[in-house]
Amino acid sequence: MKKLAVLGLTAALAGISSAALAAPKPFEAIEYRQGIFKAVKWNFGPMGDMMKGKTEFNAEEFKSRADNLAALSKMPLEGFVAGTYSSKTAALPAIEDDWETFAKGMESFQTASAALAEAAKTGDKGEIGPAFMQVAKTCKGCHDQFKD
Repeated sequence: MKKLAVLGLTAALAGISSAALAAPKPFEAIEYRQGIFKAVKWNFGPMGDMMKGKTEFNAEEFKSRADNLAALSKMPLEGFVAGTYSSKTAALPAIEDDWETFAKGMESFQTASAALAEAAKTGDKGEIGPAFMQVAKTCKGCHDQFKD
């Protein structure tokens, strides 16, 4: 009897894990990537304010936000699932049409964000500035081509 219970539990867990690996529903993919980009903005915005002199430069806060950005930069690409470009999102169907360029842009965002996190370790605003601008360029490049 114990063997049957264990087999039943194993089968149930296998069903749960395969369900968890199933393709996301379109609205889930949209919500996922939009949530990540909100977190990107949450971290990038205050860094921009520090770089522009709108708020006082705080090296520790900047470093923390740059580290967050570097981690977040690795996440959104998996949320760009075919068929998830509708009126509920500003992402353009051009993403599907030119996936290779889009994916390279996301890779550039990851690389630039990692470089910014490294520069932020110095605490030197002069060294951080060019790295910050490179991240901004990667964002703008994608927005210009792939966002409504």
